[in-house]
Order: sequence, then structure tokens, then C-alpha cells
Amino acid sequence: MYIALRLPTWFAVAVTLVCGVTCTSAHAHNGPDPRAHWVFGKPFFQDGVLTSQLGPHLRATGTPRLDNADGLNAIRLDGQQTYFTATEAWPDLQAKLPTKTITVASWVSLDSLTQYGGIVSAIQDNGGEEAGWVLGYNEQTFTFGVASKGADDGDGLMTYLQGTTKIATGKWYHVAGVYDGVTMQLWVNGKLEAETDVQHGDILYPQDATLAVGAYLDRDERFALQGRLAKIAVYDLAARGAWIEHDFEHQKEWAVLPATAKPRQPLAFLVAPYLQFATHNSIRVLCECNETSEVSVRYGQTDAFEHTVAATSTDGMLQTAVLENLEAEMGYYYQVTAIDSETQQTIQSEVLSFQTASLPETPYAFAVISDTQGNPEVSGKIGELAWGLRPNFLVIPGDLVSTGTVKNQWTYQFFASLNPLISRVPFYPVLGNHERNADHYYRYMDLPPPEYYYTYRYGNAAFFMLDSNKEMGPESEQYQWLEKQLSELEQEKESGDSGVVWTFVSFHHPAYSSDENDYGDLWKGKSTWGDLRIRPMTELFDRFGVDIVWNGHIHSYERTWKIRDKRPHDNSGTIYMITGGGGGHLEQAGPIRPPFQNTVRRGHHFVFVAVNGSELQLKSYDLQGQLFDTVTLRK
Repeated sequence: MYIALRLPTWFAVAVTLVCGVTCTSAHAHNGPDPRAHWVFGKPFFQDGVLTSQLGPHLRATGTPRLDNADGLNAIRLDGQQTYFTATEAWPDLQAKLPTKTITVASWVSLDSLTQYGGIVSAIQDNGGEEAGWVLGYNEQTFTFGVASKGADDGDGLMTYLQGTTKIATGKWYHVAGVYDGVTMQLWVNGKLEAETDVQHGDILYPQDATLAVGAYLDRDERFALQGRLAKIAVYDLAARGAWIEHDFEHQKEWAVLPATAKPRQPLAFLVAPYLQFATHNSIRVLCECNETSEVSVRYGQTDAFEHTVAATSTDGMLQTAVLENLEAEMGYYYQVTAIDSETQQTIQSEVLSFQTASLPETPYAFAVISDTQGNPEVSGKIGELAWGLRPNFLVIPGDLVSTGTVKNQWTYQFFASLNPLISRVPFYPVLGNHERNADHYYRYMDLPPPEYYYTYRYGNAAFFMLDSNKEMGPESEQYQWLEKQLSELEQEKESGDSGVVWTFVSFHHPAYSSDENDYGDLWKGKSTWGDLRIRPMTELFDRFGVDIVWNGHIHSYERTWKIRDKRPHDNSGTIYMITGGGGGHLEQAGPIRPPFQNTVRRGHHFVFVAVNGSELQLKSYDLQGQLFDTVTLRK
């Protein structure tokens, strides 16, 4: 790969694939010369550090491997958590990056494609904040993105070029991005495939970032490249087309090499074991391996493991084991074993634990964490604090990830950060808007059909989980389903056979909210005080006596008074809670206090609910584990 950097002569950096250790020079052609270079491969990669010929070294995260599958000197990355970053701190590095023009060129071979892939990146692209540059790829083609000061809309505006060549995995490609202060260009194998003049002026850099090689890396996202790196060169000039064509021609034989099959990786858990849908006598254990395998689960009331069950899978990688004929409200221990279907390599999880669902007369507790999206450091801390209180299960009111169509966000952000909690307690999610109704959600969740809405019982409570991205009005499928479910529950209660004391509902978008700008700009005018699409559903909550509704979407904390007939009451009604502090960028309430508001708070948090018969204690904790809100309900 080549990375275009504006560096002092002594600091300029490039990465060049060579035969042995001889570096190829471009001095003889009409175009910019690399100011320095790195070499991916022997003898420069040792002990986790890629030593540069000039400029900063690269430090490896994970385990890059030397690779000469095509007789070329390269490094292979596993696409999981393996990539390189510059050893220079961002303030020092930023002063040496290109500011007016840039050329980023690379020789790269990809083993898999993803929606957001990075060959080289120095970027922040988080919501409205867009700054820096990235040479990368998506699920089909190569890409080049730049944000400039001339196109800045206040918090940055990045333009992504997309190539036309359909990437074939295992093949080598020469990919180059050029920006001359006026025009952006993307070149693949010496051919111009895309250009635009949307950006103009100096490059706009973020206040903080990381120069990453082999990854799309910013504050919220980390998408590691799976494949091989050969060359990277760095320029602070805009290369002419003739130079890029010459650079490709110099090693064009690489592009016609046959595709190299991805080598089988050492077997590992891509998603470590986690739990779904506990009942009085069953629970589901899921995991995903990085290669096809056969998986079994040993389990029992001690770690002697009296029972073993084989998992099933449709693709040989995501595995589901249903543990049945269990005792109610009993503690169990389990361990997952995976055997590679080709190499017979065996791996095992640690010994983990779970509990079956409590009976109606038994006290129980659960945590509520929403909007964990894109912030594994915070969601991991929240999960750790919640696990410290030993809940029986977890409720997640949506936005588990930032972009549901991106697999890496599930594997390396959501599941990885929350595993210490969800490997020991089952979680019950609903879809948020950021899931985008993606296949990944339905693939990883094992819930009653149709999965976007469902119900379950735990202890003396009935839970109803809905998808507020879909229609919620009186004529909608979900409204009519919920009305029927609540009516049947009411009949159960009247017969004295239900054992249900508490009724809870969860969906993503809040019916009531005092957020500053999601439902009207409260700093300038009026608000609808929540999502009006949802408001008709509250009539069902009034009619059937729903106790608490848990929402997310707004990245703050809010608890209402008891509300009935759309007004606060002191003795009856439904409490609506926004618990969107699981990791997403924080939001805050507006300056006007609505009558329904009881408590509001800006900050990351989680909620812990303990139930004993007709008494419910609700406690809310911040990121430091400090209690900041509590309420007790009695029936």
C-alpha cells in the first residue's frame, strides 16, 4: 500500500512490496517520488512492529502474519482485530499529514468485503462529524473518501468515490486515490474509475484520530481488513494520471495472478457463547466460530456437566444449542466445545453459568440497557457494572449497533463488549432504527416468531416487545396483536390462574420525551414531546394497566410520572422511561420542563429492576456505578 502523507523529508513514509529487501524507486518517471517507505514483510516486521525505512514505525494490533502465497513479500491480516497504527501521537502526526494535496496508492488483496473497509485511514465519520481521508472498499468496489475545508458544512462533509471494478477476493489490485485541492480521483489497476469536484480547498482533519493501516478506524468504528498488504507509498503531491499508470505497469503482473484462496484460520470464537430466551425449563446457547465447525455444549448443576447437547447450524459457523428439560429457577454451569470440521482443532469456552426463569412467587431482577451503539468501551463498562449486581436477564430497547448491516459492529462491538454479561444472563432485545431491520439482527437473535415483536414471561411479569420502526397505529399488525395479548392476559388475571402481577412493554422510540431537538427545537420553539406515531398505542397501556414502558432512541435518561389519558397522575397510570445511555453519543433535555417529566439526566447509565411479589424497586446507575435515581412501586 501507499499512504499519501505530507511529511518532512526525514519523516516521509511509504510501504513498498519488494523482492528480498530491495525497494523499487520511482525516480525515473514523470511524477511525484515517495518521500520514504515501509516494507510489509521480511525483515522489517518483527515482534509486532513494522520498522519503517524512514518516518514512524507501525505498531501491530492483533497478530499479522508474513505471507508469500504468490511468491510475493506481504503481510496477511485476519479481518478480526488485526491491523497497524502509527506510533506517532495524533497531534504530532497531524502536523506532518498532507494539507493541500494527497496521493494514496496501494497494492492490496482482499479475502472478504464489508460495507465500510479501510486500506488506509485517518478519519472521523460519526454522524454529522466528517473529517479526514480514507482509501478503502465496500461490499463490491474500492472507495476513496476526503473531507475538505471548502466543502465544510459546519461539522465536516466527506465525499466517497466508488470504483466500477467488482472486487474479486484473493486477487491483487493496485488502488490509488488522488486529491489536488479541486478534484478527487479514484484509480484501480491504472484506470481512472471515478472523479468529482465536490470537495475543494485544504483537507479538513478531525481534532483527534488515528492513522490506521489495514483498517477503517475512527472513534466509533473499527473494521479490520481481511486479506494481504503489499505496498504503501506516501505523497503530499497530487499524482498525474501518467504516473499512476506507470506505477501500475511496473508490477502489473501481480494483477493477473490467479486468486489465492483464503487460508484456513486457527479456530476461534468470532462471537463467544451468549444466552437467549430462558424459560422455566429451557435456554438457548449461541456462538459463532471463524471457520466451519461442530459445536456441543456440556452442562449441569455442577461443573461435572451431567449432560451434553449438540448445536445445530445452517452455515457451520453460527451455532445454536437448545438446552431442555431443565429445572425451574435453577443455577447451571455450561461449557462450549468447537471442533474444526477440517483440521479437527478443538477449542473450548471457559466454564460459564446461567439460571432458568424464576417462578411467579420467587423474587428476581433484571437490567435495562439501551443504545449501546458504536461505543464498546462504554457499553462494556455498563455491562460490567450491571453484571456486578447479578441480574437474571437483560432488556435492550434497541440500537444495539450503529449500523445493523455491518457485521463487524455486531461481532467486535456489541457482542464483544457485553459478553461478560450476556454469556451468563439471557438478553431480550427489540429493533432500533440503527439495526435497519438487517439480516444480522435476525441471524444472531433466537426469539419467538416473527422476532420483531414477541412476548415472554419471567417471574410474575409479562413482557411485550415491539418494533416501533413499523406501524404502531390502531390498524397495525402490532397494535392488534398487543391488544389481543393484553386482553387475554386480563382474562387470565380475572380467572386467578396467571400469576402475573406486573406488565411491561419495550420498544425503541419514546411516546414521551423532553429531548432538546428530536421532536422540535425546544431552544427556539415548540416540541411534540415524543413520537406521535406511538401515542395511539398508549391508549392500550391505559386500558390494560401497563406498569412501565422502556424506550431508547434518545441518548439520555428520563422517567415520567404515572401517565393516564395523556396526563400525569399521582396514583395510577403508566411510567415511561428512556434508558438510552448504553453507549451512544449523549443528548440532553430542552430548556422547557413538560408536566409529564419526573426525572431527567444527561449521561451514560443503566437501570436495575428488582421485583418481589407486589413490590418493585427501580434503581438507575451512572458510568461510575453511582446511584442517581430510584423509585419503589407497590401494588
